[in-house]
Amino acid sequence: MNRIALGLAAAAAGLALSAAPPARANGRYPTAGQILVDPADPQHIVVRATYGVLTTHDGGERWSWICEAAIGYSGFEDPMLVVTADGSILAGLFDGLSATHDRGCDWRIAEGALAQRNIVDLSIDRADPASVLLLGSSVMASDAILTQVWESKDDGRTWTQAGVDFPSTFLGVTLDSAPSDPRRIYVSGRRNGPTFEGIVRRSDDRGATWEEFDVPGSDDRNLPYLGAVDPKDPDVVYVRRDGDGADALLVSRDGGATWREVFQAASLLGLALSPDGTEIAAGSDLDGLWVAPTDTLEFTQVGQLGVRCLTWTARGLFACADEPVDGFSAGVSTDGGRTFSPLMTLDRLCGSPEACGGDSSTGRTCPGLWRATARFVGAGASCEAGGAAGAGGSDASAGGEAGAGAAEPSAGGGCSCGASGGGRAGALLSCLAAAGGALLRARRHGRRRAQAPGAR
Repeated sequence: MNRIALGLAAAAAGLALSAAPPARANGRYPTAGQILVDPADPQHIVVRATYGVLTTHDGGERWSWICEAAIGYSGFEDPMLVVTADGSILAGLFDGLSATHDRGCDWRIAEGALAQRNIVDLSIDRADPASVLLLGSSVMASDAILTQVWESKDDGRTWTQAGVDFPSTFLGVTLDSAPSDPRRIYVSGRRNGPTFEGIVRRSDDRGATWEEFDVPGSDDRNLPYLGAVDPKDPDVVYVRRDGDGADALLVSRDGGATWREVFQAASLLGLALSPDGTEIAAGSDLDGLWVAPTDTLEFTQVGQLGVRCLTWTARGLFACADEPVDGFSAGVSTDGGRTFSPLMTLDRLCGSPEACGGDSSTGRTCPGLWRATARFVGAGASCEAGGAAGAGGSDASAGGEAGAGAAEPSAGGGCSCGASGGGRAGALLSCLAAAGGALLRARRHGRRRAQAPGAR
């Protein structure tokens, strides 16, 4: 599956990184994994990538890069993000909550009860996007699990616990609230051994009390992830069961009491419900993009896009993709996924945000890392003068002066292993990234020929 291919490519790149200077990119295959649209400003879009967080304030014409170190994470961590009513960005980390309230410049880790807690998921209230829910689930020294829901009413600046702690044998993985009834909260996860059953917990009083329901076929190797809650009916909830050999989409129309499997695929990296709740989209880099009306849930393949994530807003259906194959890292469709317009491409990525001063975590940390990162991911050198420099005046282009040292394309369209920038380690990283992409493409197309997803 794609997870294995990504892991192999990233692990090999990690070996190269051990001999590289600390300023180098983290060696993961460069791709996007989450798209968020500001609920108050559709021109403000945030993309989480394997090499940092990307932001635009002009609808995608120009993108800035926020390095992982400024936010507070590194390596192979993929934090869940939300954008709140005032444009704040919150990131759930393995060891706390990181937040910025000034367009991505200064990031602060929450103190108090949330400090050093594993923040596994975040969700905003669609009717009041200043209101945020947070799910923390941490294994403590005693092997007991501390799972809690917290809420903020002020864009993530202050937090209070919503209800009581969950049983110490429950590991939480996702949460969501119902758009039509914010008092209705769902949390998915699993019990401890010996059977490790996957379950969904439901609250009708904002976390004060909970009911618990089994999710068929789920356990520690087939975890249930909340996918969406219907915008009009709080009892209609969708769960993605992440399996070893195949993923499945399940739906409940009675608040989690009973479930029906409606779709199965090799992988479901993306799942999104239309704003009016009448259509649902699902897909992956292995299976392409599939869409179904929610009244029948009969899925039809609408394209071969290598889906890495999906988000559906009033503007359209947003998707993460594999840029070397699909032509963009993030795109948007206004015809239900049949065609996409590029939204984020690497030639639009222009380094650290210009507005971030050297006294901010982003302005202090990211400019010095930009050149190596831009070279590694293949960011374009066509940004306007000074636009990519960000705070501190770092280099604007992927290769510095006249692109010197950047990896050059090979005859086969990949990266040349003879690239001089950064020496042997830099060249090896570029080649590993290209090899990872080739492996992903080969496995994706091969799997599509061998097995198509099935609807039930």
